[in-house]
Amino acid sequence: MRVSFEFTGTMPLLMHADDIEWSDRLQEWRKRPENKNVSVPGDDRSPPWGWMSCLYSDGEHLAIPSGNIMAGLRSAGARLIMKKQKTFKEATQSELLIDGEFCDLFVEGKQIKAADLESLASLTFAQQAEAVQKHGFRLFLKRARIGTSKHVRVRPRFNTWTVRGSLETFAPELTFEVLTQLFEIGGKLGLCDWRPGCKTSGPFGMFTSKLTKTAS
Repeated sequence: MRVSFEFTGTMPLLMHADDIEWSDRLQEWRKRPENKNVSVPGDDRSPPWGWMSCLYSDGEHLAIPSGNIMAGLRSAGARLIMKKQKTFKEATQSELLIDGEFCDLFVEGKQIKAADLESLASLTFAQQAEAVQKHGFRLFLKRARIGTSKHVRVRPRFNTWTVRGSLETFAPELTFEVLTQLFEIGGKLGLCDWRPGCKTSGPFGMFTSKLTKTAS
C-alpha cells in the first residue's frame, strides 16, 4: 500500500541537526587566534552563524530527514498494541519505507533555499535574526543549564510549517487505519528539538496529519 502524508504544525518546530561538517567548521572558527577575544564559550551566538549548523537541508532546500519521521513512528508504534503484548514498534521499522532521504518542508506555504540562508553568514547575529524573518522563521534563544552554569542556546524556530512525503507499507497488519493511528500518536510526540517525545522534552514540534492512499 502506498500512502502520501502531510503534517501541519500545531506548535512551532525547532531544528537541531547533528551535522558533522558544520561541527568541524564551528571548531575550526573557535580555534583561530583572531577569534579568541570574540568567542564566548557556551553561547550559540558565537560565532553568529552557529545556528546554521542546526538546519536540516536536502542540499537545496530546508527539509525534514525521513529518519526523524521513522524515529517518531517507532516511538508511536511502541505505544500501539498489535496483539496481546506485541506492539507495532518493529513493524514500523521493517515493514514501512518512506520515499527518499528527506521530506519537503514548507514554511508559510513556501520552501526555503539553503543558499539564501548561508549568504547571511557575514552579518552580525542581530542582523541575521532580523533577516531570517523575511524567510518566515526566527531565531529562538533559550538559556539551558549545563552542569552548574547556564548556556545560551539558539534554535531556528518555524511557527507555521508543513511537511509532505510518501511511504509504502509491506505488511498486511499496517492497514490505513493503523497508519492513521500511528501518525496521530506521532503528532502528539512531535518532531525535532524540545518535543514532547524527547529526553529534554518541551511543547514544540507537534502536528496533525492527513493521509491519502495513492496508486501503487
